[in-house]
This record gives sequence, structure tokens and C-alpha cells, in this order.
Amino acid sequence: MTLAPVDHWNVKGLKGPAYKVGPRCCNPQCPRIAEHAHHMFRRSRLAVDYDWVNIAGYICANKVGVCAQCHDDLTGRVGGHKAAIQFHPEDQSFHWCLVADTATGVNLHGVGLLEPQPLTPELLATLEPDQGQGSEDGCPFCGAVKVKRRRSGPGARLGRRRKTWTVSVPDAVEEDGADVLDALVENLAPLIPMPNATATEGRYWVLVPALAFAQMQPEAFVASWEGR
Repeated sequence: MTLAPVDHWNVKGLKGPAYKVGPRCCNPQCPRIAEHAHHMFRRSRLAVDYDWVNIAGYICANKVGVCAQCHDDLTGRVGGHKAAIQFHPEDQSFHWCLVADTATGVNLHGVGLLEPQPLTPELLATLEPDQGQGSEDGCPFCGAVKVKRRRSGPGARLGRRRKTWTVSVPDAVEEDGADVLDALVENLAPLIPMPNATATEGRYWVLVPALAFAQMQPEAFVASWEGR
């Protein structure tokens, strides 16, 4: 039975898109290939084998790649627990730890950061289709189908990545749409880590996890919007 990465119960399983783990074992001291996908939070903890979890507001993948030996160390299959994965909320990172049973209980000795760290919705959106985030024609997180735009003219095959995304807002007397969006983004910004983000990029890093969270829990989102 896997030792939980946190010592509290503020963890919820979430539905989300499929993804790949590996190719190498996430134990930073292990050179072997990842043969297994290990659920950090076990089924008995979440009721179902969820591939995504919400840890006190932090959304990430629940599966990591491990070799067969490290998988046994995590689950305690052979000779009891020898390793555990621990979550550090202060910097939202996962660490590989060695387990030692003592007279006073279980002691954990940190080895290093998982390599790679479990996926987040933001990182998943940057992956190529063959890395397991779904079809290249669909949204990497919610699976919504994208409509391809046909290009014409000399530069039709070149294409360019868009660096801006414009949103039209209502210009009603009773509500200034731009002010409403600014206020919502500013209120959420302190809750979301945005390393090295510029002022204009900051809006993107707030909107993506907020929209992804709504996509993963549509029933709760609708119920909240309707005031239920």
C-alpha cells in the first residue's frame, strides 16, 4: 500500500485527459526505464483510480513513471516500504524519499526532486501530440475539438503562432466587461504561481488553470454559477 504524499485529507480525485509518463524512472537516483505508471494517491484514498488530483488547490497528474524495482519500493510489495513520494506545498514540488521504520514510527529521508515532476494542466498544454495529451486536433486538457482555419496566399504553409488572444467584452452602462475581467484576474493571481511571467503574460497563467479546473469539474462549476 503506497504511503500518501501528504498527511492531510484535502485531496480530491479529478477526471482529465490521458497522458504518458516516463520514459525514465522518476526516482532521481535511478537510471532505469519507467516500466510502470504509479498512482501517487492510491484508489483506497480517492475511491477511484483518478489520473488527476487536486491537492488543497494545486492540480497535477496523479501518475508518475517508475521502474519495477522502485514501484515495489513505493508499494511495499517486497520487504515493506523502502521509498515514498512526498509533496512540499511551499514550492509545490514532489520529492523522492527513503523510508526507515523506527521504534517511534516511520522516518522519511529526502533524496531529491522527482525527475520529471508530475504534469500540471499548464505543462500538458505545451506538449506535442505524441506525448500523450490527446489528438493534435483537440484541446490538450478538455478534449474539445479545435476548428482548423484554412489559409490562403503565398504564406499559407508557413503559419505563425499567435502571441495575443483578444476577448470582446460588453460595454453596457451597468457593467464594464473589461473592469470585471481585470478584477477577477487580479483576485486569482496571488493564488497561482507565475514564475518569470510578464505583466501581460500573467493573465494567461491565471486564465488557463481556472478554465481547466472548470472543465474538469463541470457539474460543480455549473452548480456554483447557478448559486446551488
